[in-house]
Amino acid sequence: MITTRFAPSPTGFLHIGGVRTALFNWLYAKKNSGKFLLRIEDTDRERSSKEAIKKIIDGLNWLGLENDGEIVYQHKNEERHIEVAHILLEAGFAYRDWELENDYGDLEKNHAIRFKTPKEGETIINDKVQGDVEIKNKEIEDFVLLRSNGTPTYMLSVVVDDYDMNVTDIIRGDDHLTNAAKQKLIYDSLKWECPTFTHIPLIHGQDGSKLSKRHGALGIEFYKEEGYLPEALINYLLRLGWSHGDQEIFSLEEMIKYFSIEKIRKSPSKFDIDKLNDINSIYLKNTPIETLISKIDSSHSNLSEKKFKSLSIVMPEILKRCKNIKDIEKNINFIINERPIKIDNEANKLINDVSLNSLEKLSKILKKLDKWDANEIEHTIKNFLKDEGLNFKDIGLPLRAVLVGFLSPIGINTIIESLGKDEVLARIEDIIK
Repeated sequence: MITTRFAPSPTGFLHIGGVRTALFNWLYAKKNSGKFLLRIEDTDRERSSKEAIKKIIDGLNWLGLENDGEIVYQHKNEERHIEVAHILLEAGFAYRDWELENDYGDLEKNHAIRFKTPKEGETIINDKVQGDVEIKNKEIEDFVLLRSNGTPTYMLSVVVDDYDMNVTDIIRGDDHLTNAAKQKLIYDSLKWECPTFTHIPLIHGQDGSKLSKRHGALGIEFYKEEGYLPEALINYLLRLGWSHGDQEIFSLEEMIKYFSIEKIRKSPSKFDIDKLNDINSIYLKNTPIETLISKIDSSHSNLSEKKFKSLSIVMPEILKRCKNIKDIEKNINFIINERPIKIDNEANKLINDVSLNSLEKLSKILKKLDKWDANEIEHTIKNFLKDEGLNFKDIGLPLRAVLVGFLSPIGINTIIESLGKDEVLARIEDIIK
């Protein structure tokens, strides 16, 4: 059975590059009816934290990349790692390396165990993306398996855990390619079957440099809090280094159906926050209003029929301008919030005696309208402006301030229609009385 794994270190946040690695592992397992495992590589006990572990697990679950079976915590396997180091030692593939500066105390303890790298020949990594990578054995140092304090190194632990977890395919960033030769030497020495290697190119910033926070590459919790949909984020990351023709948007079923290692590009991809925003916007537009509202705040899920109708009117225009849930929340609060609405400082500057006088006159005209829709409202406001000798901004901006509370980019006619006649008149009355 195909078995992949994602093995993050809980010493920091789950970043974009790590999520894409997890995604590729998850998709490859699902495509082949296999298993996707999660291993927390927490052998660095000082830097590992429970908070980081929780964020990793929560982030993967939020994205829908749930693991099969129990989570493996690497530090719990330390005895097994030490056992294998001694198997290599006894078989002649490793040796004790005493630290000469510590020439006192118990000599049995004050030493490391190093792998005895062969000095002849080469080690070949048959990589599914990079092709055959040949490393001269003489270029590989005798690397440490057990430190002088008796603790196992990453190089040993990862091999033992992958073997014991029956991992068949290792998919990870190409920054691990140099480790692959050392790990294959361990596999060969133990006569263990070596997993298939797939080293995927890293993600770079728009300027071609290493991806960092300044490129917008933050922890997965940032994107969740900002209101990116998990489906959109997954879709965007899938297309970073992988493609299926010209198709941009994929359902989860299509991702699993079309994904293949052979279509992963060898060159690095560039993280583009604007492209992510565009894809998220597409997903938002295809999400039912009820779902969007529940994602904003569960307390809004029981909105009155009247307010829900108002949102149905204004939401298409809001979605043209909003890139994430946070943007939507800001732009729909004028409908959800009860009167009297709070008017921000910038909007408040537009309200003066002259504008209040015009608003009072317009209010009386709007009150007489029998038909309440955007076209009728637009026609009425145009006639009012013509009769009063005013420009649109003379009434449009203060009216927007009074009805919304801030200078919303939504069309004033849509705002008026969505709020409904009684609410519009009441909000104007709140400010002029």
